[in-house]
Amino acid sequence: MKAISSPRLALGAAVAIIIVLAVIAGIFNLQRPAPQQVLRIGVIMELTGDLARDGIVCKRGYDIWNKVVEQKGGVTIGGVTFKVELRYYDTASDPGRAATAVEKAVADKVDILLGPYSSSNTLGAIPVINKYEIPMFAGSPESHRIPEQKSPWVFQTLLTTKESPLAFEVVLEKFKGQLSTAALIAASDAFSQGLAEAYRNLFKDLGIKIVLDETFPGDITDLKPLISKISTLKPDVLAVAGHPTHHILAVKASKDIGFNPKIMMAHYGIDSPEFLKEVAGIAEGVLGLIQWTPAINWKDPIFGSVNEFLKVWRETYPGIDPDYTAASCAATASYVVELLRTLNLKPPLDKSAWDKIRTAAETTRIETILGPIKYSTDPAHWHVNMELIPNVSVVQIQGGKLVTVSPEAAKQAEILFPKPPWR
Repeated sequence: MKAISSPRLALGAAVAIIIVLAVIAGIFNLQRPAPQQVLRIGVIMELTGDLARDGIVCKRGYDIWNKVVEQKGGVTIGGVTFKVELRYYDTASDPGRAATAVEKAVADKVDILLGPYSSSNTLGAIPVINKYEIPMFAGSPESHRIPEQKSPWVFQTLLTTKESPLAFEVVLEKFKGQLSTAALIAASDAFSQGLAEAYRNLFKDLGIKIVLDETFPGDITDLKPLISKISTLKPDVLAVAGHPTHHILAVKASKDIGFNPKIMMAHYGIDSPEFLKEVAGIAEGVLGLIQWTPAINWKDPIFGSVNEFLKVWRETYPGIDPDYTAASCAATASYVVELLRTLNLKPPLDKSAWDKIRTAAETTRIETILGPIKYSTDPAHWHVNMELIPNVSVVQIQGGKLVTVSPEAAKQAEILFPKPPWR
């Protein structure tokens, strides 16, 4: 018998190996699960620049939300589980760069947007958001100049500078007979200027004369010259419209100079980790506002409840308590995903889906760790979450800690008036 040549034998062996490998690969592919689908959320945020320190507060809120989502294996919409991908786009704390960040996010085909820390960066982003008609849900900005733009696509989870400062009226009215003059200083950004406008109206309504009204640069590092000027006027009230960094500077400058008004008012930031860490020990009697308290155990579609949120937060950020901005950012993300579930909208989302989201956000009320969220269509409060009105409280530093002094239903202690000496 004639022997088979080695080339033919080698070819046959090679074919057999290929067939075996193909069968094995087919079995492997049958066993391998299909790649998980992705919900891509673009986050426009001040990660660098003057407002980076505050942007990190928002990032903590969004990040802890994403951490819990990952622990749950993703989010399920219409029976399909999606991995969530948070994509951060840095604005460098610049409104113009915020517009560019939105352009980049849209080019990257994100499904939806979460908004920045500041009102100025939000305002900078609005023209581009309107251009692409993509919804942006903003968990932090508070300027009333945002709803004045009447954007169909931008939604504010926190109350604005038009609504929240009214909580101070109850406190000031109580001591009206002992308060005749006020000094008002404000940072140059949109939020601070909006807040300054609200303070002016508040003082006017109460018959309190403003003896100084000045704006300072947002990147200021020393408020001593301005506080020294104020101290010579001896106003009964000092109102600071700014961010946590500015409140810290104002407290330190006032203490160093020895200026101690009957009332010193801040607003956002008195409950921030930065403020509490740096000056709570000396800022006895300083007043501020909060739009959330962890004392109410709201339910949440992602975290489960406020108590569960706090547990994960303290494990993730030991030694740092969440302020209302961080809580609002986390709650805003929960709202967005629950809205997608309610509408059964599965990624990738297109303009048709965005239009459905916009319409539904104007009518859908969802409970979150922040409390209920529903965005108003009242032209005076356009796309603002007015559900928070009952939650606004006046707080004061007492004994180095933050306590609620108004309204009566939430009060933990009587207000210290006049403001005690600096510690």
